[in-house]
Amino acid sequence: MAIVAAVDGSESERAVAVIEQAHDLAEQYGVELHIVHVGDPTVGFRQDFTDVSEDALRTEPGLPSEHIVEDVQETAAEIAAKAADRVDGIDSYEAVGLVGDIAEVVRTYAEEHDAEYIVVCGRKRRPLGQALFGSVTQSLLLNADCPIVAVPYDAE
Repeated sequence: MAIVAAVDGSESERAVAVIEQAHDLAEQYGVELHIVHVGDPTVGFRQDFTDVSEDALRTEPGLPSEHIVEDVQETAAEIAAKAADRVDGIDSYEAVGLVGDIAEVVRTYAEEHDAEYIVVCGRKRRPLGQALFGSVTQSLLLNADCPIVAVPYDAE
């Protein structure tokens, strides 16, 4: 069992808020803390891979090779670890790098690790922006098999 903290790659305090909440939950439940970041395999490519699964990225002809996916995963894990380093008092966690559709791979990862909770921090958007671009938090709320903790964060 684990608590899954999903962080983005920004240097904002949103990641810190997510990790602090997830750490508190992990301590309360006596389970592992997994800090995950979903990497973007499109960096440096002219093709959009956001709707392509990790397995397809590894095997489909014409798509990035396995070593590119592994590089993206490694970089994503480093981003997760750097976010964790910004939070005081965390000594035990697993930094995880994933690739693919953010909501889907986080949901799948949480399911595979029997997560007690997934902790996220949503972004404030107008309804039109949510309709056009979707929302990772909204997708997780609607599709995850475990409770979602949406940490409020106000940039002001």
